[in-house]
Amino acid sequence: MFVNKFHEEAYNLAKKGELDKAIALFNAALAENPGQPDIHSDRGVTYLHLKMQAEALSDFDLCVEIQPEYSYRYSSRAYARDFFGDTEGAIEDYEKAIVLDPEDAVAYNNLGLLQEKIGYNKKAKENFERADKLSKIENRLYEVMDELEQTEPAEQAENLSTTVNLIDKVEPTENSTEDTQAKSEFKKIFTSKKQFGEFIAFLRNGFRIK
Repeated sequence: MFVNKFHEEAYNLAKKGELDKAIALFNAALAENPGQPDIHSDRGVTYLHLKMQAEALSDFDLCVEIQPEYSYRYSSRAYARDFFGDTEGAIEDYEKAIVLDPEDAVAYNNLGLLQEKIGYNKKAKENFERADKLSKIENRLYEVMDELEQTEPAEQAENLSTTVNLIDKVEPTENSTEDTQAKSEFKKIFTSKKQFGEFIAFLRNGFRIK
């Protein structure tokens, strides 16, 4: 999560509201790891809370420049643009984020809010509906993950077909469409016994990467 110790210290200071001190440490972090987008992004958020528009947008612009295919960078800049009153620019960024990640429920919802604000009610409604559908699928994915966590990796991951069968045996709910799509996403992810075993171990470890 953190690039270096200065980044972590700066992030923790920002969380505590010590924004000026956080900026100084973000600068130190960037001196150690120049051009690192995660540091620029966190510093940009801190500048945003300080209401330093030029500095905040400069950091978010740089993040987009460094990672132009990463949807999160556009969503972050969209939030900042909206915060500083650039609704059209924010809409443009959310639309780009959705092109890069068509499954981003939050981006659809935020785009809908901005479209509603400027009177594009039909488009807003469509995006709210899409966000709601994706959120239901995401919630069902977490439910499936909870059910999978109860299995034994050594027994259930003998081969790919066993893994697929396990997913198919998850009890359906009233949201059959979400069940089907959730299971489909898992089948795309797991291509080997090793991957499935690692995934179950990851769940059991409390979602921590060692």
